[in-house]
Amino acid sequence: MSKIFGKIAKVNKQKVQKVENELFVLKSNVRAIEKKIKDIYTDIDQLNIPANGEARVLMLFQEQRKLLNNQKSRDQRELNVKNLELANKYQEYKKAKMEFEKIKYLEEQEIIKKIEKLKKQEQKDLDEISNMLYKGSRT
Repeated sequence: MSKIFGKIAKVNKQKVQKVENELFVLKSNVRAIEKKIKDIYTDIDQLNIPANGEARVLMLFQEQRKLLNNQKSRDQRELNVKNLELANKYQEYKKAKMEFEKIKYLEEQEIIKKIEKLKKQEQKDLDEISNMLYKGSRT
């Protein structure tokens, strides 16, 4: 029966590792998106507002700012989606880890039972040997 728990534990461990890898990828994606947003803020801050000049220059400035704000909004939405995925993946990880721990516990309990059974059998064998030795010494 311990072999069954061992196989199940192995499968569950693989599942936990798979979810951990997915968490790592999601965290990397979140960090990359956060960096993109930070870079966009830097780009917006570095835009120089034209003090004077043609209307075309002012329109170009406004268009650049609008494009950067639109990109920031898209990235922010993507970040929100990735954060939701990350939260869901954490829940999946907790569940997978709990299942793995349950099976590991059952496997350990099975091993303990086998050890106790072996100890009892060993004690019976020792008792039987001592009885035989005692009976043999009386004759």
